[in-house]
Amino acid sequence: MEEQADLNTLTLNPKIDVLPPKKNIIFKLVHHLVLKTEAKVLEIGPGSTEHLPYLFKKAENISYSGAYNNESAIRDAFSTYKVEDNAIHLTKIADNKLDFEDISFDCCFTANTIYFWPDPSQYLSEVYRVLKPKGKMNLAFVEKNFGGDLPWTQLDFTFYEIDEVKSFFKQSGFVNIEVKEMMETVTDKDAKETSRPFIIVSGQKK
Repeated sequence: MEEQADLNTLTLNPKIDVLPPKKNIIFKLVHHLVLKTEAKVLEIGPGSTEHLPYLFKKAENISYSGAYNNESAIRDAFSTYKVEDNAIHLTKIADNKLDFEDISFDCCFTANTIYFWPDPSQYLSEVYRVLKPKGKMNLAFVEKNFGGDLPWTQLDFTFYEIDEVKSFFKQSGFVNIEVKEMMETVTDKDAKETSRPFIIVSGQKK
């Protein structure tokens, strides 16, 4: 009950007054986004489309863009997704550059992607560039002291402490940096539910 009250307090848009349909990291991250009518939203590294119907309920006339590395996987995922009266744009990330004009978005979010960024500060600087003034970046991740024990981690994962990620945000120019410590619930192939911690770090463009 306490988590329910906390999440609903943080959601300022009256359209969303209940918990998300799933309690995993991406749905909880989307729940914490504060979006206005006609917000232009960027997601980095979308892995599926299951959270998009929930995202589009956050505010009226949201415009969504997805920046991805794996072209075939994301094209397949989005090929079956249709959303009426909303714009969806996909673009491929090349050389750690976002193919968008400066000052394009009101909000950016990403979950479980920082582990693969060669230079997190540089990557966040790109996000800073494409955000509008007062725009927010929201990054969800599993921190270092827990990430190494996860079954899906591989050799090419790099995990970080909370203070390291906050430092990346500061180096990239973000201010008003906030940290939320949360729990997600995931279901394995045997239908067994497991709870595990994750972090949301958010920062605002000046």
